[in-house]
Amino acid sequence: MFRVLVTENIHEAGLEVFASAPDVQLEQKIGLSRAELLEAVADVDALVTRSGTPLDREVLDHGKRLRVVGRAGVGVDNIDLAEASRRGIVVINAPTGNTLAATEQTLALMLALVRRLPQAHSSLMSGQWRRKDFMGRQLQGKKLLVVGLGRIGSQVAIRARAFGMDVAAYDPYISTGRAEKIGVSLASDLSGALALADVVTLHVPLTEETRGMIGAREIKAMKAGAYFINCARGGLVDEGLLAEAIREGRLSGAAFDAFSVEPPQPDHPLLAPDLRDRVVLTPHIGANTQEAQSAVASIAAVNVLAALRGQPYEHAVNLPFMESVLTGSKKQYLSLARKLGILAANLLVGAPRRMSVTLRGPLFSDEEERVRFELPYRYSPYTVSFLKGFFEVHQGPEVNYMSAPLLAEDRAIPVDEVRGESTTYQNLVEIRVGDDSEGITLSATVTEEGKQRVVGLNGYWIDVVPEGRLFLFSNHDRPGVIGKVGTMLGEARVNIANFALGRRNGSGLALGALQIDHDVPKELLERFRSDPDVLWAETVKFAEGI
Repeated sequence: MFRVLVTENIHEAGLEVFASAPDVQLEQKIGLSRAELLEAVADVDALVTRSGTPLDREVLDHGKRLRVVGRAGVGVDNIDLAEASRRGIVVINAPTGNTLAATEQTLALMLALVRRLPQAHSSLMSGQWRRKDFMGRQLQGKKLLVVGLGRIGSQVAIRARAFGMDVAAYDPYISTGRAEKIGVSLASDLSGALALADVVTLHVPLTEETRGMIGAREIKAMKAGAYFINCARGGLVDEGLLAEAIREGRLSGAAFDAFSVEPPQPDHPLLAPDLRDRVVLTPHIGANTQEAQSAVASIAAVNVLAALRGQPYEHAVNLPFMESVLTGSKKQYLSLARKLGILAANLLVGAPRRMSVTLRGPLFSDEEERVRFELPYRYSPYTVSFLKGFFEVHQGPEVNYMSAPLLAEDRAIPVDEVRGESTTYQNLVEIRVGDDSEGITLSATVTEEGKQRVVGLNGYWIDVVPEGRLFLFSNHDRPGVIGKVGTMLGEARVNIANFALGRRNGSGLALGALQIDHDVPKELLERFRSDPDVLWAETVKFAEGI
């Protein structure tokens, strides 16, 4: 039985998913104190929450059995994602459930702001009929800047075009092709884009990268008379400076549904009495529709349950990618990248100072747009898989896709990812661990028959199948060395299944790679290393699975 703890009120649709599951013991405990939460999380397999339950390091440390955290909503500000990743806890949210609700809220605020609808309503309710006081603006022909062209931003852009708006977007992680499909132009500079926009709307997550992204410089760069909308997250905007820009008349107004502190205190700059005729404020209700609340609860519950059962699931915010959506060829390269990590870790002498992954060929250029994760890296699946394999060698099999990039960050190891054109092979993964003067270089491919091959090692062209056990060595390229190696292995009853030899013209050196059926005894490995004809020798064992 899986024990699932729900700590906040979520829609019945989500609770029903767990209640109807025969392998789930559901507990709903609302309004827990800190001490009660620490006690309650100690023996549960999954926890489902909204934004009111802080899941920091202390709470996660108490969750000894905790495997999955579900967020019935989008934002995960209350969850320590890095700590969850280090512990292998999958954090799942429901980003698609409230997409349309948040989109419509944005458009509602946009129309209310430019037409001054709340102020007109309030005036009429107070018994006045002052039509001339509520002269508004039309959206037709105005330039809209969408900051963040993800799920919600894209939907806002599509609907704004239906109003006849000229839509531009700023998003450094979205390709020009993706923007063109939506029908918007992509700006490369935020300040320049702000200077041209009549209306600006934010649709980015709150991360270390985006926190305070609309500050003094950006507010100063905005077009005179522009309108500003934030239906994303609090903390993205310097609210005090924005309020001052409205007060001075540099901006026409602002609409906010999310605030840096919620609920905002009475002295919040946007609540100032002299700004009430130019602001529209709502209490973070972007997702507050019946349809959205049902959807987010159901989506989160279904995926939490699938993750517990070991079945395919979606929307893991701290997984750099979802393996289940990769095609057969991409899965082959995913596995191959991990094996290159294992190989590099076994061959490297000393600590790595730098890592580089170069992906060449069309297989890597048609990747779908990368989903944003609130973690300090944005790598392809193949780079993450390489890091996983590398750190497995010394950290053990518990290293996972979530923790591998964090292990590199914790060790201050720079990791570069490069895309390049294919040359000899249609698709190729190249690895460098170390700097230009010393280190390990590897290159590998998958053949048309679907066979994995390591085709380059430290400048030697070879052809090695990265499976089972490998015995690798570098030697002086002269007669008798290979025969001596074979004899020594034979005497130790180590059978050779395959043999590959690489030579580098003019160097006088060669590289041998043998697939063997049994482990090389430790004493024999030391004999190889002490042989005057051998520069180095190493064994590598490729563990099964990813």
